[in-house]
Amino acid sequence: MEFITKRTSDLTIEEKNSLVNLFNEIFDHNRSITQFESQFLNNCEGNSFHTLVLKDGEIVGSNTMVPSVYLVNGKKYRFVNSVDTMISLKCRGIENFYDMIKESFGYCENLGYDVVYGFPNDNSYPLFKGCKFMFDVDSLYTYCLPYRIGGIKPKLRLLNWVSTLFCEWWLGVCRLIASSDCSQFSIEKDATSYNETRYNRLDADYSHTVYKGSEFYYKISEYEGIRAAFLIDVVKKSPKNFCSAAKYIRKEAKQRFDILLYVGYLPFNISGLVKLPHKYEPKRFNFTAGILNKKFFNKEDLQDILKWDVNLSNYDLI
Repeated sequence: MEFITKRTSDLTIEEKNSLVNLFNEIFDHNRSITQFESQFLNNCEGNSFHTLVLKDGEIVGSNTMVPSVYLVNGKKYRFVNSVDTMISLKCRGIENFYDMIKESFGYCENLGYDVVYGFPNDNSYPLFKGCKFMFDVDSLYTYCLPYRIGGIKPKLRLLNWVSTLFCEWWLGVCRLIASSDCSQFSIEKDATSYNETRYNRLDADYSHTVYKGSEFYYKISEYEGIRAAFLIDVVKKSPKNFCSAAKYIRKEAKQRFDILLYVGYLPFNISGLVKLPHKYEPKRFNFTAGILNKKFFNKEDLQDILKWDVNLSNYDLI
C-alpha cells in the first residue's frame, strides 16, 4: 500500500472521479464532481487535504482534512475537520486505517495546524479512539419541532391540524418567556472567515436570514423520506434567538417541511425546540478531537463540550 496526501486543487480529474465513485459506493450517495469540488474548495484557505490509499495505483481509501480558523479564548488557531474517512471493503484492516490516519494527521501537523476535530460514524469512531488519534468530547444532541405530524407518521395525518396549531402556540409562548442572554463559548469558529465560504457550497441550498434580531442559516431537504428544515446555525445563541429562528422558518417555509431539526449542543433548555434523548435520535453524532500542536493544547483544553460552539455548521452530518 502507498499513502500520499494531495490538495484538492492538485488532484487529477481521474483521482477526483475515483474518490467520488468510492464515496458513493461506500456511503450509498450520489455525489458529483461538482459537489466534491464545492465541498472541499469552499473554506478559508480554498483547499482541503486528501490522504489517498493506493493499491497498484488504484485509490482504495482516503481521509480528508478541511481547514478553518478557530478562536480559543479569543486567540486564532488553525483547525482541521477530519471528514469522509473510507477504505474499500477489500482493503479494510486496522493496519491500513492506522497508516492512512497517521499520514493524514502528520501532514497537517507539518503544515502547522493545531487541532483536528471530527464527527466519525459508528464504523470509524472506535478506530479513531482505539488507535488514540482522537478522544471523545461528547455526543451532539438532536433538537426537534414536529410541525406536521402526518408527514412524520402518515397514519397520523388527520392530526396535522392539531400539531401545526400546537407548534404555532408553543413557539409564541416560548419566545415570550425565553431569555435573550447569549451564551459565550471559549472555542468557536472565526465567523467572519468561516461564513464567507461555508455556505457557498453547491450541494446544499442554504438560506441566510436576519429576523427580529436573530441571524441564522437553514436549509430544507428530505431526510429518510421526511421533509426536514435543518436549522444549521444561529449566530448569537440565546433561547429567544432560537425561538425567533424557528418562528421565521415555520412562517416562511411551513408548506415545505414537516419537522424542524437542530443538531448541536446548547447550554440552555427553552429554545422552542425539544431535546431528544440519545436513544430516540435518528442518528448518533460522535464529536471527537485530536491535538496536533502539543505546545499550545492538551486534552483538558478541548474535552469539555460546554466550551465548544458546535452544530451542523461545522460539517453537514445529515
